[in-house]
Amino acid sequence: MPTKSTRTGRCLCGAVTFEVTVPDPTFGICHCGMCRKWCSGPFMAVHSESAATFNEDKQLAWYKSSDWAERGFCKQCGTNLFYRCTDPAYEGWGVSLEALDDTTGLALDRHIFIDAKPDRYDFKDERPRVTEAELMKELGIAPPD
Repeated sequence: MPTKSTRTGRCLCGAVTFEVTVPDPTFGICHCGMCRKWCSGPFMAVHSESAATFNEDKQLAWYKSSDWAERGFCKQCGTNLFYRCTDPAYEGWGVSLEALDDTTGLALDRHIFIDAKPDRYDFKDERPRVTEAELMKELGIAPPD
């Protein structure tokens, strides 16, 4: 049974501090090209079922990275913090695993955009691998033309 918890986090310089509700103690790994460019590798994130609440966010900025999503980062230190869909029907956020103050008890759940993963790295776990098409169908997002 999922174990909902509240986690706190911050950017590298501490200019952005936040709290998120994590519905279960898992994280995912995204291998899409945008995440790899954004993070210089795959993006590891916990799912938050709602928007983060902020103690300090004056340095938080958002970049619209696609027609349906945007990415949040600290304007001061550049730390990649959040990924969120802009469609109001989907309220969850992806929160950078390493921006959390405490990652104790979080386990890898699955890989997404596995069909975009380059051959130069690999993860040896046996977690589910989800393609872009499978994820878009799951989220109810039409694939780009």
